[in-house]
Amino acid sequence: MEQKKKKISLYKKIRRDFYVRVEESEKKHRNKIIALALVTLLLASTLLFCATLLEKSTKGQYVYYYGDVEQKIKAENENHVIDFIALADFCGMSKNISINNASFEINNTRVSFTDGSDIAKINGINIKMPTPAAIKNGYCLIPLSILERISHGLNIITDKNETTIQIEGNIFMIAKDFEVKYETDISKYLEYIHSKDEYIYTLVNKQNPVDKTFPEDQDALIEIPAEYRKTDVIYLHYIAEKALEAMMNDMFALGYNDTYVTSAYRRYDKQQQIFDKYVNDLVNQGMSYDEAYATVLSDTALPGQSEHQTGLCVDLTTKSIVTVDNRFADTEVFAWLQDNAWKYGFVLRYPEDKVNITGYSYESWHYRFVGFDIAKIMHQTGLCYEEYLENFWDK
Repeated sequence: MEQKKKKISLYKKIRRDFYVRVEESEKKHRNKIIALALVTLLLASTLLFCATLLEKSTKGQYVYYYGDVEQKIKAENENHVIDFIALADFCGMSKNISINNASFEINNTRVSFTDGSDIAKINGINIKMPTPAAIKNGYCLIPLSILERISHGLNIITDKNETTIQIEGNIFMIAKDFEVKYETDISKYLEYIHSKDEYIYTLVNKQNPVDKTFPEDQDALIEIPAEYRKTDVIYLHYIAEKALEAMMNDMFALGYNDTYVTSAYRRYDKQQQIFDKYVNDLVNQGMSYDEAYATVLSDTALPGQSEHQTGLCVDLTTKSIVTVDNRFADTEVFAWLQDNAWKYGFVLRYPEDKVNITGYSYESWHYRFVGFDIAKIMHQTGLCYEEYLENFWDK
């Protein structure tokens, strides 16, 4: 009996130990499963987080290929942009980059952008862009849509799914809407024609005289080449002179090779001599001094009131006329200048219908350099320089 009890007790102990071991084994297994599940969940969360970061970091990022050259650009607001500096290198454009401005030139075409501005200038024509240009860190980022609008000769292949843009055919040609046609290759003169140097905006008239020392920088005056003048040495401010060369070359190419410069920069004392001579000539013809003085004053500037002292204007004539007078208005070259002088930054300074504003008689021979942008506006609006400054300056 005693032995039977021991067997029963041993059996119970074995069964209890078995269940304990089973329970402990199941517990360990459950812990492993839970741990594995937690690790799996953590890993999944980490992968999801990384994927989100990667999506955010690559969202709007595009890879550009200029031929075989790769460039990565992140587009803001999911708009495609392009780096015009990289494009210029690809197409062989000349570049002029400053902190806030970037200008590019090729094949008689000038394109410029200003940091933070949504206006692009194409040969002096203002084009509104959907987003402003950004000039920073060696980039000049503009909307890709503008490039597609203003140019042809480039093959732009956009794959939005793969976020790659392939630029092929490195010939940048401006769209016909923005073309300014010239007769000769003026690429080396474009930087002068489009100059923004403050000096070229100088206003000199009866209300805005200058003194004997003007201009202070006499070294800026250079000699006009002999082929463009008939008299002895004539000087002009170097910016205006280079633009004049471009204009004269095109005039000669069209057959107007009998036209030449008869006067440009004029010193203060030289202007005094000219004024006094004109007065004396009239006095010798029988006028009183006061009458002669008033007559000369209507079409000849007093010293200090003459634009010639700026070195920014020229008087033109032809071999058949020789002198400067309004017979020049009857010539074919005058008609050409009326339509084309603005392309080189020159304007007819004293128009026939603006005498009461300019204060001087009509001078069909007198052309003033003001730069491409202003000349274009004056050509389009018919304004004289005083009117332009009143209506457009700093606006």
